[in-house]
Amino acid sequence: MLNLFETGDGGDPYLSVDMEYGAKGVWSSTQNCGSGTYYTYTVTTAVGTQDAVDPYAKALGVNGDRGMVVDLDATDPEGFTEDKFFDGIERYRDAIIWEVHVRDFSNRIANARYPGKYLAFTETGLKNASGEPVGLDYLIDLGITHVHLQPVYDYATVDETKCEEFNWGYDPKNYNAPEGSYSTDPYHGEVRITEFKQMVEALHANGIGVVMDVVYNHTYDGNANLNRIVPYYYYRYTPAGVNSNGSGCGNETASERTMFRKFMVDSVTYWATEYHIDGFRFDLMGLHDLETMQQIEQAVHRINPKAILYGEGWTGGTTTMRPNTQATQANIREITASSGAAGGVAVFNDAIRDGLKGSVFNATDKGYISGDPSKSRAAGVAFGIEGGASNTQSWRVDDAMIINYMSSHDNRTLWDKLTLSNPDATDAQKAQMNRLGASILAISKGTVFWLAGEEMLRSKGGDGNSYKSSDEVNNLDWDALENGSEVMAMRDFYRALIQMRKENAFLRDADVSCEIKDDGSMVVTYMQNDAVVGLAVINPTGVDASYMLPEGEWSVLINGATVVTGETDAAVSGEVIVPQMGVYLVKAIGD
Repeated sequence: MLNLFETGDGGDPYLSVDMEYGAKGVWSSTQNCGSGTYYTYTVTTAVGTQDAVDPYAKALGVNGDRGMVVDLDATDPEGFTEDKFFDGIERYRDAIIWEVHVRDFSNRIANARYPGKYLAFTETGLKNASGEPVGLDYLIDLGITHVHLQPVYDYATVDETKCEEFNWGYDPKNYNAPEGSYSTDPYHGEVRITEFKQMVEALHANGIGVVMDVVYNHTYDGNANLNRIVPYYYYRYTPAGVNSNGSGCGNETASERTMFRKFMVDSVTYWATEYHIDGFRFDLMGLHDLETMQQIEQAVHRINPKAILYGEGWTGGTTTMRPNTQATQANIREITASSGAAGGVAVFNDAIRDGLKGSVFNATDKGYISGDPSKSRAAGVAFGIEGGASNTQSWRVDDAMIINYMSSHDNRTLWDKLTLSNPDATDAQKAQMNRLGASILAISKGTVFWLAGEEMLRSKGGDGNSYKSSDEVNNLDWDALENGSEVMAMRDFYRALIQMRKENAFLRDADVSCEIKDDGSMVVTYMQNDAVVGLAVINPTGVDASYMLPEGEWSVLINGATVVTGETDAAVSGEVIVPQMGVYLVKAIGD
């Protein structure tokens, strides 16, 4: 039965009509209703009668409890039909990705008109208490290529009528419409659509792509809309008949089922075409099968060959899937890139993550940059520098299809991890560790990724799982940017690394090899056309070291805390000093 409502919440339907059963099990209605009409289905199955929201609903009432009929053309902001996909990369490894939560981004900007909302990404001229540019202006100045937005589809755990709670949003309710708590009016379904498009349009206008975090691997509970309409089809179950829980969230969807595979492909295609999304990050991608991810790669790259696709190549628990079918790190090489695409499907590289800072599952564990420059730690770091191509780990990738990172929304921030693993270190010493790690990412083959605020020494007070913690814990502290502060110095360092990496294509294109020394230090060689075009010496020890450059002249790009950008005529040769806890990077003169 189709139920029609005048509003998105409250009241009874003004009309309920029976639907007709057609070919291939499709139920339909030709009842006339205009844009702005809200609707639900009443569905009777073997488990009883339940109300459900259309899983394909493109617009929603408040809290996503009713779908809405919408004229999508009417939701386009001025100029949106001319908006284009981000065109600033040729390969995934050209991207520099900054992961942020919509509410975190602007909720603590005092002069923002739209704190915590989509529209905050459209605001310019915002400044912090010290007069420093923040928000969109900050991103433009920083030089990143992509903003990775934590979930922005409709999710379950924040009451949109109040918008007081905080949640990361990894609890999907309706996949094909934006979350209402980030809009200025969650009661009218068209508003969140228009404001989302305004956000994308503003970022594109300023040379920044938009990556959408998608969570197709589970729903907020096991009896979500998909299950209410077709019980037991869209989810995996154990032999005992209970939900398989590879997500760690109580249920997992079944991407290998024909109609859920179609749903996933249709959904990402819709977001790419309707909202001009430039890429997708797949949560717990190891719970999706390889064939589905290959079809997604083909569908998205037919629309936008430069879209970037990546995900977590693991699960969150035990799944009933066969291991050889999963889109995990071990199997990801089976997914191939479409002809002309910027890449295939990349995976997060936890080898370099844990190699650099120590295990994320042990707060006090040290890593390569924080007191344990052992050969085993160095091997994980080298794997990332070389683009994930070596056989030093239990998995590898082709064409540098890895996401190299030190921190993300999951687990502790980098600064908190360094603090907990080195409780006696001074802030200056921890900043030195941070710079070493950031430098290593910048010289690595693969895609650079970091958590928003990593470059501002972001802390969550040691909170290792802040998915529903307070705004005080989660929101970016823009006021920490003050002239002369260590925070400002780190921001400047990251900005210089970004510019340097963009200016030197050999860091992204050359064949890379690492030689690990007995003390854990490394010599990184970059080769093109059988010639050495760059060298890096990484010194994770507490003393300066000397290194004899090969014959010829070299220009310095990184010397510890100093990053050189732009054209330079300065040349070095012979013996050089590599600073303690630092990277010394040079390129051959003329390259």
